[in-house]
Amino acid sequence: MTTSLPKSLTHAGVVSEVYPKMCNVLFDDETANGVDKPSVKKRLCTYRRAQVFDREAEWRERSPVAPGDRVMVTILGSKDGVIEEILPRKNCIQRRAPGREGKVLHTLAANLDFMVIVASLREPDFSPGLIDRFLIAAIEAEIAPALVINKMDLAKDQSEKPWQVYEDFGVRCYPISTQNSSGIEVVQNLIRGKTSVFCGHSGVGKTSLLQNLFGEAFGKIGKVNTSTGKGKHTTTVSTLIEGPDQSRFIDTPGIKEFGLYKIDPKILIQYFPELYQASQKGLPIEDLPRYESYLRIKTALQEEGR
Repeated sequence: MTTSLPKSLTHAGVVSEVYPKMCNVLFDDETANGVDKPSVKKRLCTYRRAQVFDREAEWRERSPVAPGDRVMVTILGSKDGVIEEILPRKNCIQRRAPGREGKVLHTLAANLDFMVIVASLREPDFSPGLIDRFLIAAIEAEIAPALVINKMDLAKDQSEKPWQVYEDFGVRCYPISTQNSSGIEVVQNLIRGKTSVFCGHSGVGKTSLLQNLFGEAFGKIGKVNTSTGKGKHTTTVSTLIEGPDQSRFIDTPGIKEFGLYKIDPKILIQYFPELYQASQKGLPIEDLPRYESYLRIKTALQEEGR
């Protein structure tokens, strides 16, 4: 006796990759077709623009969905689907869309437990500028941040700790080396069973870190055709990948700039705890390590608001 498939079924899932006018969705239910054999767990889906875009919003999103978004999908036939609804986000990481005019947002990832900011001790040298911008975004979105400092095998002195200022005000910092795998296990334990987004400059070793952390799960991914969503993974787009122990990680492309939005430059100092505490006590802040970074970000926010 042959069981016929219903014409359409609606199921919950999570967005894993986003492409022009479509995205891949991983379904919660591996038997989403409603039959006794497993369905295709990941499907390429389109979306009904009228239902997923908020035309009244002050800021327009570059894409209506992002990796990590929870969605409801109507399954069509044996392969494809249509997103009918985006469920409310508990949080997300967003930036001003680079190269776009007006109020356009680029959402890197949604529904996160951790933001793992990857930096390097050298090649390229440790630089606080982008780290500070990511931290501000994490604080604003109420996402727990962690700072991973790679390439510790290049340290000239074991006492070298340019990240000390972050550790002092409570950011979890993890010096590692993907060359010899030192420190990797601690980071694995931190993100086990969680959904984490990995961010950082190009060249800091983020891809090597992910290969060390997730091994086979990450190694199975290769290049993607961004027009069709078919093929293999590349870090030109953010991608959600399922790892071991119910872990999920979102790999983002190496970022050169991270334009903050909806951050009032008048209260920016509150996102720099050590500067804010000193100012509240009437102490000078000009000689503190992150003062120059604070000034650069404040100036950029003021210019963007004009």
